[in-house]
Amino acid sequence: MRARAERAEQRAERAEQRAQAQREQRLKQIEQAQVVKKQFAAFKELTAERREKLLGSLTSTRERLAATTELWTVARRYYALFRQGLLYDEIAKSDVDLAADTYLCLLPSTVPAALVLSRKFGGRVICDCVENVEVHRHSLAPNLSPAALEMVNTTAYGALAQCDGLMTVSSSVATTLERFGPPVRLQPNYRRLESPAPSGTLRDRCGVGEDATILITTGNVVEGFETLVDALALLPDSFHLVALVRLSPAAYEERVREHISRRGMTARVHLLGFAPYDELPGLLMDADLGIIMLDPGNANHSVALPNRVFDFVTSVLPFVAPPLPEFEAFVTEHRCGSITHDLTPEGWAKEIASALTHTSARRSAAHVARQSLTWESQEEALVHFLGEPGSVTMLGFRDLTRYQRFLRIAQTLGTRGTQVKAVFFSENPAEVNIPNTEFFYFSDRYGRGSGLQRLHSHD
Repeated sequence: MRARAERAEQRAERAEQRAQAQREQRLKQIEQAQVVKKQFAAFKELTAERREKLLGSLTSTRERLAATTELWTVARRYYALFRQGLLYDEIAKSDVDLAADTYLCLLPSTVPAALVLSRKFGGRVICDCVENVEVHRHSLAPNLSPAALEMVNTTAYGALAQCDGLMTVSSSVATTLERFGPPVRLQPNYRRLESPAPSGTLRDRCGVGEDATILITTGNVVEGFETLVDALALLPDSFHLVALVRLSPAAYEERVREHISRRGMTARVHLLGFAPYDELPGLLMDADLGIIMLDPGNANHSVALPNRVFDFVTSVLPFVAPPLPEFEAFVTEHRCGSITHDLTPEGWAKEIASALTHTSARRSAAHVARQSLTWESQEEALVHFLGEPGSVTMLGFRDLTRYQRFLRIAQTLGTRGTQVKAVFFSENPAEVNIPNTEFFYFSDRYGRGSGLQRLHSHD
């Protein structure tokens, strides 16, 4: 009995111990649960604080973004004025020595930078105004607010009045520049004297035979191409139009392509795009007649004497042009083209057909004109107008490695020993090798770059 009682007592004791251990374990679990609960409560509170701060930050960011957007909506109207200072800002970032005897500016927009350089280092400032001074009279006029437009034009007027000389491409533009005061030089876009041979490739590129009559047009086209397509439709099926052009803007190119398709002229209109400058004369010599597409109602076109005139002369290719003062004077003097006064499709078609019956005499006249209308014939007077400089810095917002007029000027100066530096904007400059000439460019149109980069040529 005693043994059983002892065993029972032991079992009871062990049971009590187990119960005590379980009670202690539960107490620990309760304590741990309370700790976790407190930690979770603290974490929840911290998360709530962080969420509140984040929401506040997002609200503040939205408010700042809305304010910035509203500010940009207003300020973007004056972006053209910002670009007036961008070129000098890029120059200021660089340690390139741009001091020169003469600063040659492409268009009034680059004159402010040249004036700052001139005041700092000395030197004459010449502006080459290759189109109307007023930006709203450009072929593709920028969409500026009235206030910004007035400010851009007024800046141009003031800049030109401070120049030492002005240059331009036509007598009509030269006349408009006389009001600013500095002497004005007419420097037409003559090509260098050359006697190109036909390329013999144009018909193959268009997939047409020797019996086809090739009409060819070149340059930038911003309006009026549809009329030429309609005129072609009135001519025999053997007539083809080759367009070595850039149709601008993109929306206009799309409309032209749709018009060609709608008129069923896809097989007779060949949109080939720009040809390389050196290859252009040979391609033009493969054609039968040149066409110049400019609109007399366009303010910039009305004073133009564009490169394509002299491209046609170099290639002894007769041409038909609209009735613009510069064209009419040129045709009257040199007799290598004709003018259509009727700018309807019917008028163009009639004049084209007539011009093709006079090509022999007009080619002979173009041969004569080609001998005198040369870049070489102007070089002495050009260098004198620039001040017989030992150094020239050329400034432009367009890619000067692809701008033939300034390349010809650089060639003229460089071969005479003048040190030339060209400063310009380009996202992809071409490789150019001209004696005594260096090219420096910036590639970010918003002024976020590191300054001017030197374009290294490879001999």
